[in-house]
Amino acid sequence: MPARLIVYPPEAAAISRWIPAGSHLRIGRDPACELRIDHPSISRLHAELIHDAEGWRLVDLGSKNGTHVDGLQVAHAGLDRSEGWLRFGDVLCEFSLHEDAEAEVWQARERERRALSAAWTRRLEGAPPADDDAQAAAPGDADLAGDILRGVVELAGCSRGFLLLAQGEDFLVQASLSLERDDLNARAFSGSVGAVQRCLHERQPVVVNWIDDDPWLSQRSSVVTGGLQSLVCLPLLHAGRTLGAVYADRRGAGEAISQFDMELLAAFADSAALWLLAQRAFDALEPAAAPLRWTRILGAQATSS
Repeated sequence: MPARLIVYPPEAAAISRWIPAGSHLRIGRDPACELRIDHPSISRLHAELIHDAEGWRLVDLGSKNGTHVDGLQVAHAGLDRSEGWLRFGDVLCEFSLHEDAEAEVWQARERERRALSAAWTRRLEGAPPADDDAQAAAPGDADLAGDILRGVVELAGCSRGFLLLAQGEDFLVQASLSLERDDLNARAFSGSVGAVQRCLHERQPVVVNWIDDDPWLSQRSSVVTGGLQSLVCLPLLHAGRTLGAVYADRRGAGEAISQFDMELLAAFADSAALWLLAQRAFDALEPAAAPLRWTRILGAQATSS
């Protein structure tokens, strides 16, 4: 019976790994490990998952910060339940057993998500939709910024978001989804301003799967008020230039945003940045009659924190 391990590193995308029956998986910071987790609480050779005639077993490899099963530290433990929680150092993991058919369904889902990403990219390019592009190429607003935002929200499994584009020294909210103008203004914004600030400052994607367990977000008033569960923010970059950023989040439970998802999202964001420039959408986009400037949101949030 194959197993699935989902690793939730702090402030990073989840790592999802299928482990075939009859195999083993070494876990640690060493590049030689089959599953490398780059976190300071993880030892070079931390633990090993093994499947043999005895079933699934977890063995600690003399780690400094310990291996835990459902909250209890172990040196060796059988994993005979269909699901449970593991912890390596400070990194929480979800372990589950599946039938072969279930594993095949998940693998098919990854293929479907690759196809969906390709469909959204074709939509940005203005190419005719393929037969399987119905969801991504549904009739609607042909606006490029709106398409980029909808693509990120769907690929991330989120429910709402907005897209910022740079204009001079400021950023304009160019598109929004399931957020009214008043929702983005002043103290009404219930998303994470901090995630957007960090994304723009570091020019790197920001992803958080369990906001309640994230120290830099869980105490922010906007996040607590909004009841957020997960979020992602992607910079739109080209040739050293920051064109803007796309933010998406969700309140309810959902599938973790994984490294696989982030690879798809990063590739989509790269294509989006190119098309913003190639179609002259970035410099030619006319601001709204009364553009909503991001600095107003930052100022309001700063006074309410």
